[in-house]
Amino acid sequence: MRILSALVCAVLLAGCTNTGGKFTITGGGVESIHLGSPITCTANLTFSNPSYKVEVSNVSGVVKSGEDELLNLTAEDFTIPARSTTTVPVPVEASLAPGVGLFRIMSLVGGNNFDNLTADLTFTASGFLGLKKTKTIENIPVKDIIGLL
Repeated sequence: MRILSALVCAVLLAGCTNTGGKFTITGGGVESIHLGSPITCTANLTFSNPSYKVEVSNVSGVVKSGEDELLNLTAEDFTIPARSTTTVPVPVEASLAPGVGLFRIMSLVGGNNFDNLTADLTFTASGFLGLKKTKTIENIPVKDIIGLL
C-alpha cells in the first residue's frame, strides 16, 4: 500500500507545485492510509509560501498508465498559510478506475518503476482579494515527484 499512497501524494505534489510562483511544495509524506472503498489517506505536504494565504479547493485528478486510467483522486479543501514554510495535512480519497484491480496497479509499479505513470490534476486556488483561478495540469510524470516523499 506504500506504492498506492506514494501515487496519491505524488499527484498532489505535482499539481500544486507549479502555480505561478506563489508557493512551492518542498516535501511530503503520508500520515495514514485506510484501505476501503474508497481508499483514504492523509498526505502531509510541506509548502513554502512567501506570499499571501492561498486556499485550495475542488482538487480532483486521475493517475494513468499511457491512456489507461488507474486511479481517480479527490482531496478535501485546504489552506496554505501566508509567509511561512508549513506542513499541511490534506485528506485524500482514491478509487480504482472502472475495470482496474489493485493487482494491476501493483504490477505496473512493481520494483518502484513509475516511468509510464502520469497524472492529470485540476484544482482551484484563491488568494489575495479572493481572486480565484482554476488550473488543470495534464500528463504530470509521477516519477519526477516520487523523490519528494
